[in-house]
Parts: sequence; C-alpha cells; structure tokens
Amino acid sequence: MQHRILWFALFALAIVAQEALSAQSDADPATVLPLAPLAIAPLGEGELAVLGSTGRRLVIFQSHTGAICRTIQLPGVGSDMVVDGRTAYVTTGEPAGRLLRIDLDTAAIAQAWRVGHWPTAPVLSADHRTLWLANRFENCIRAVDLATGAQRSVGVVREPVAMVLGPVGKHLFVANHLPEVRPFLDDENPVIVAEVSVIDAERMQLVRTIELPNGSQSLRGMALSPDGRYVAVTHIMSNYTIPTMEVAGSAMNRNALSLIRTDRLDRFATVLLDDPQRGDANPWGVCFSGDRRLIVAHAGTHELSVIDFAALVQRADARRGSDDLFDNASLTMMTGIRTRIELPVAGPRAVRETGGIIFAAGYFSDDLAAVDMRAEPPTVRKIDLGQRSAPSLARLGEQYFNDATLCHQHWQSCATCHPDGRADALYWDLLNDGIGNTKNTKSLRMAPLTPPVMWRGVRADAGMAVDAGIRHIQFAEPPPEKARAIEAYLRTMKIVPSPALNADVLEAPKTDDPSCAKCHNPGVPRGTLSNGAQRGKRLFEGKAGCSACHPHPYFTTMRTVDPGLGTGVCYDVPSLVEAWRSAPYLHHGDGLSLEETITDFNHLQRRGATDRLTRPELDDLIEYVRSL
Repeated sequence: MQHRILWFALFALAIVAQEALSAQSDADPATVLPLAPLAIAPLGEGELAVLGSTGRRLVIFQSHTGAICRTIQLPGVGSDMVVDGRTAYVTTGEPAGRLLRIDLDTAAIAQAWRVGHWPTAPVLSADHRTLWLANRFENCIRAVDLATGAQRSVGVVREPVAMVLGPVGKHLFVANHLPEVRPFLDDENPVIVAEVSVIDAERMQLVRTIELPNGSQSLRGMALSPDGRYVAVTHIMSNYTIPTMEVAGSAMNRNALSLIRTDRLDRFATVLLDDPQRGDANPWGVCFSGDRRLIVAHAGTHELSVIDFAALVQRADARRGSDDLFDNASLTMMTGIRTRIELPVAGPRAVRETGGIIFAAGYFSDDLAAVDMRAEPPTVRKIDLGQRSAPSLARLGEQYFNDATLCHQHWQSCATCHPDGRADALYWDLLNDGIGNTKNTKSLRMAPLTPPVMWRGVRADAGMAVDAGIRHIQFAEPPPEKARAIEAYLRTMKIVPSPALNADVLEAPKTDDPSCAKCHNPGVPRGTLSNGAQRGKRLFEGKAGCSACHPHPYFTTMRTVDPGLGTGVCYDVPSLVEAWRSAPYLHHGDGLSLEETITDFNHLQRRGATDRLTRPELDDLIEYVRSL
C-alpha cells in the first residue's frame, strides 16, 4: 500500500511539474519543448489534429488558414492517436503507458486507462466498442473494452509499431519493427526477415505470420487500400550479406514497400521506392488518397512519393516470382507511376490526405507541409504549429542522424542501420577490421560513454566513429558541425526503462549525474526490480561474477578481452544497458537469446561462472540482466 501511495504521489508531482512547465512555456519561448509531431487526423469542418510526442501536446488547427484553434496538454509523451468524431484516443509512450480518451471540444481528458508498457498504434473497431493497441516492447497486441476497461492481449513477433484493421473487421495486420533472428539452416547464406503478424481481432489469437524478403527491417507505417484488398507496409531492405564496399546504386540499403493480400493473408509483392541514381530513404508514414493514390512519407529525404496504386499493383504482378530486390530492374519500379515531392519540413513521419490536400508532419522542424494535389503542378505550403524554441545541439544531432541527404545519392541515414539509435538485428561485414568477418550490429546508446567503439575497439571514441561512419558508410565527407551534433545526440539519448521492471512501484533517482546509466533517465523515477531480479542482482555481483566485466554504472569495463569463444581474438566488452531489446548477442550474433548467450556460448566460463548456478538462479540472473 505504501508503494502505491508513493507512486500516486510521484505521479501527481509529475502532473504538477508538467503544468508548471506549460505555464512557463506560455511566457518564455526558450522553455518550450519540441513538439515532435508524429500523428495527424482530420476532424471535419476544416480542422486537423496533430499529436506531439516530446512536446506532450495535441494541437488542433484550421487546415485552410493554419490558425491554431486549441492546444491540449497531455500528462505523458504522446506515442500515437486515433480519432472518432470529436473524440481522440491518445496513447502515451511510458513504462506504465496510458490510453487517454479526450473530448476535443472541451479539451478535457474524459477517461484514462493503464494499458501496459509503451502503447502505440491504436485502432478502433467499427462499432466503437473496442480499441486495439500495440505494446511495442512487450511484443504484444492489447484489446481494450472501452465500456468496461477489460483488457486481453496476444503475443506477436518483435516490437509491433503499426497496425491496421482489415476488411469487415476480421483481422488485424501488425507491422513488427525488427526481425526476430532464428537459427540459420545455412550459415553461409543467412535468412533474416521482418514479419507481419495477422491476428483474429475478435478472438485475439495469432492466425499467421507473413515473412517479408531477406534483409527486411525497420517496418514503420501501414495502410489499408480503399478496396480493402491490400495492406501496404513501409520498410528497409538491407543487403547485409555482402561487404560494405560502396553505397552507389543502393549497394547497402534500399527503401521498400510490401503489399499484403487481405484475402489470402500472404505477401503479394515487395517493390522498391528508390530511383536508379537517387535513394528515397527511410520510408515512414503511408496512406491512401481519396482518388486511390498511394502516399509515402520519406523521413530521410524529406519528400513524399505519390504513386498510381493501380499501376503499381499491375507492375508488381508482372514481376511476381522474382524476389531479387538488388538487381537493376528493381530500381525502375517507380518510373512513370510516381511523383516525388520535396517538402519544406524536416523528417516527415506522419502523413494524411483529406479533400485533395496531403498533410505531412515535420518531426524535427515542428511544422506541417500541405501539398495541394488539386493544382497542376501540386502546390506546397508550410504551416507553423505554434510556439517553439531553437533546437538544442542534441536535437539537431538527432535530426542529422536521421537525415539521408548527408549520404551520397541519399540512399541511407545513420538511422537506417541504427533505427532509434539502436540496432537493426542484422550482421554486417564492415571494412574497419578487414573483410570476410561479419559482425552483429551494436546499439549506439552507450557508445559515447564507453569508449573504445566498434566490436574490435578500432575507434578511440564515438566522435571518431561518427566521422568514419559518414565517410565509409555514407560515402560523404562529414561536416564537422553536424558530426559533433550527432555525437551530442548519442551522448544524451534517452534509455527506455525495461518492461521487466515493475512500473507500478517507482524508484526515486539516486543521482542527478547525467553519466549514470543505472538510473536510465536521471531526474525521472523508474520502475523497480522484481523479486527475482533482486536475487539476480546479488548473483550478478557475487556468485556468478558478471560484474567483473560488467560493473555499475556503465556495465562494461571499456576494455577489449577474449570472450572465451575459442578464437583467441579480443573484442570490446559491450554494455548490458538495454540488453533486453538488443538481440541477437555477441560479436557474431549467434546468441539469439540472453539465456543462450549466458549458457550455450560460455563453455570456457570466461563471461561469468554460470555453470555453478542452479536453474532458478539462472532464471533470476537473466531477469536482472533483462531489467537493465
């Protein structure tokens, strides 16, 4: 009871602090948090709703004049929304995530439900009684009864981030952001694929998992075609099976769209969105227009693709049976059927069309682009979304990290292989330590705090690694001011508290030191360890001896050592912070789970004395590592 009282007290303090910040923001533009818009919804009568994530605001404005009608403050970071008439259902990205029912006329939060860790992608049933959402880091889909609050869930593959309801409301189609790496039948020819999960919406049962092509990753957006026959999903196609010797002609990464058939529950086709000599990097939001054109927002190149969908289906059908997406012919799929529109905003992620006008939200520029497709040629105007302050160096760094225009021919950004600053779950043969030795992609979260960098420690620090990455992966000369901004972003990147923590019982921060990794976001309370994780912590620091190489606060010694895998080669000791989300493990990526990594790949017992642990002790140790 005392813990729950403490939680409510902390929650109340957070609300008061947010209200105080909002009041201060009205008076002092320098304190305004970036809006970071990530969802758009037409409201009728010429109004649009735009959801800000970092800025914790829902902005309603007149689409014709750009005048802001009202701004609604949110109690948490917005993660997505769906609108039903004059009611908005907003999810919040936080460990004890919320679903908010907001009256758009009164700007009041009418109801709030706790709906698990980091909810997003809300979808409303046709009868308005059920809302489904994705718990990204719990790898599940949750159904909420809006009358009773009752909840049911079903597991999916890995990090669900987008979802649509199929025709007649029978199936939910779910985009899993990252591949779940499974054992290969042939080590020389690996197959790593992202997948779309199909769920029986009424029974909340997994019906099918649809594989996308080899190398697919970073699924972002989903949309149902107007005739209900296809689901379009945006993603990256990575050519990870060859060394990273060049980027020209999309030798490393291509930008793609897959079409799922809703009647057969299979993949109809995957098509590339790039042109032969120019990439269209980081496809994100996707929607259909009233005249049945397909619209894709390219967050990396700050553009829209407006595609003749009927012609696309016909062209894709003609190529069925050929899954070679890295041949030259694949780069001509858009020729003659797509219009590329440059936008005056930075990092467009959300996109919606209404009344012949396409609205795209600039995630980094805090504004909207309005593209009037009724004009010939289409006209583009920018709409300001209200008060904002100059971006910090770290905020600019995040923008540049996601900006593919830094890359030769615009094929990829840093975020292509490191989505959200983490890892793409693929194995790459980088040339910084020779050729023919693939390595598992590392998360960059702790890189600036734990030098040296790269698996072999070949870069002295993160700054050198950023410069080398732009030079040798993007094949461009790194602008010094942008490279330093990227380093600042990586240094201040927020850690997501693990879903293994108890989010209902908060732990007050033990320090305000920004270098402390253990407290995740210094100054912000986080969840507490479960009983099993507390036992595992004692084993980690004692009997198992894990802390010898992974000590607090960085959970790495920052040294290169022989990990005891039989090769005698030394590798950088990785930090275990956020290990719960960074599978596969080890430099070669053969550890597909934490348990495999701790047991099956520790024969020489150089990475902890795990052989001496009982089965319950091993479970507790894994639970603790999952909590970091």
